[in-house]
Amino acid sequence: MGLTAMIVGSISGTGMHMMNNALQKVPLSRKPWLHVAYFFIGGYVGQKWVTLERELVLDVNEIRADKGMPPLVGTNRMLGLKYQEEE
Repeated sequence: MGLTAMIVGSISGTGMHMMNNALQKVPLSRKPWLHVAYFFIGGYVGQKWVTLERELVLDVNEIRADKGMPPLVGTNRMLGLKYQEEE
Protein backbone atom coordinates (compact mmCIF):
# COMPACT_ATOMS: atom_id res chain seq x y z
CA MET A 1 0.00 0.00 0.00
CA GLY A 2 2.89 2.37 0.65
CA LEU A 3 4.14 2.23 -2.93
CA THR A 4 0.64 2.74 -4.30
CA ALA A 5 0.05 5.71 -2.02
CA MET A 6 3.38 7.21 -3.02
CA ILE A 7 2.63 6.83 -6.74
CA VAL A 8 -0.88 8.28 -6.37
CA GLY A 9 0.49 11.19 -4.32
CA SER A 10 3.21 11.85 -6.88
CA ILE A 11 0.79 11.89 -9.78
CA SER A 12 -1.60 14.10 -7.80
CA GLY A 13 1.17 16.58 -7.01
CA THR A 14 2.19 16.88 -10.65
CA GLY A 15 -1.45 17.07 -11.70
CA MET A 16 -2.13 19.92 -9.27
CA HIS A 17 0.72 21.95 -10.77
CA MET A 18 -0.49 21.28 -14.30
CA MET A 19 -4.06 22.23 -13.31
CA ASN A 20 -2.74 25.43 -11.78
CA ASN A 21 -1.01 26.28 -15.06
CA ALA A 22 -4.15 25.43 -17.03
CA LEU A 23 -6.31 27.69 -14.84
CA GLN A 24 -3.84 30.53 -15.34
CA LYS A 25 -3.96 29.85 -19.11
CA VAL A 26 -0.20 29.54 -19.39
CA PRO A 27 1.64 26.66 -21.09
CA LEU A 28 1.42 23.45 -19.04
CA SER A 29 5.18 22.99 -19.24
CA ARG A 30 5.94 26.36 -17.68
CA LYS A 31 8.44 26.09 -14.79
CA PRO A 32 9.12 22.36 -15.27
CA TRP A 33 11.20 22.14 -12.09
CA LEU A 34 7.96 22.66 -10.15
CA HIS A 35 6.54 19.54 -11.83
CA VAL A 36 9.41 17.59 -10.28
CA ALA A 37 9.12 19.34 -6.91
CA TYR A 38 5.38 18.68 -6.64
CA PHE A 39 5.94 15.09 -7.77
CA PHE A 40 8.27 14.45 -4.83
CA ILE A 41 6.16 16.45 -2.37
CA GLY A 42 3.07 14.48 -3.40
CA GLY A 43 4.97 11.21 -2.98
CA TYR A 44 6.10 12.22 0.49
CA VAL A 45 2.54 13.16 1.51
CA GLY A 46 1.23 9.88 0.12
CA GLN A 47 3.81 7.95 2.12
CA LYS A 48 3.02 9.85 5.33
CA TRP A 49 -0.72 9.26 4.82
CA VAL A 50 -0.27 5.51 5.29
CA THR A 51 1.62 6.05 8.56
CA LEU A 52 -0.94 8.54 9.85
CA GLU A 53 -3.82 6.23 9.00
CA ARG A 54 -2.18 3.31 10.81
CA GLU A 55 -1.55 5.41 13.92
CA LEU A 56 -5.12 6.70 13.89
CA VAL A 57 -6.64 3.21 13.77
CA LEU A 58 -4.39 1.99 16.58
CA ASP A 59 -5.26 5.04 18.72
CA VAL A 60 -8.99 4.60 18.14
CA ASN A 61 -8.78 0.92 19.06
CA GLU A 62 -6.83 1.80 22.21
CA ILE A 63 -9.51 4.32 23.25
CA ARG A 64 -12.22 1.75 22.53
CA ALA A 65 -10.34 -0.84 24.63
CA ASP A 66 -10.15 1.64 27.55
CA LYS A 67 -13.94 2.02 27.37
CA GLY A 68 -14.45 -1.76 27.26
CA MET A 69 -15.59 -1.76 23.65
CA PRO A 70 -14.38 -4.17 20.95
CA PRO A 71 -11.94 -2.91 18.30
CA LEU A 72 -13.25 -1.47 15.05
CA VAL A 73 -14.74 -4.04 12.73
CA GLY A 74 -12.21 -5.15 10.12
CA THR A 75 -9.26 -3.34 11.69
CA ASN A 76 -6.79 -5.88 10.33
CA ARG A 77 -8.17 -5.55 6.82
CA MET A 78 -9.17 -1.88 6.79
CA LEU A 79 -8.49 -0.44 3.35
CA GLY A 80 -6.40 -3.47 2.46
CA LEU A 81 -3.76 -2.69 5.08
CA LYS A 82 -2.47 -5.17 7.62
CA TYR A 83 -2.20 -3.48 11.01
CA GLN A 84 -0.11 -5.27 13.57
CA GLU A 85 0.01 -4.46 17.25
CA GLU A 86 3.39 -3.07 18.25
CA GLU A 87 5.07 -5.13 20.93
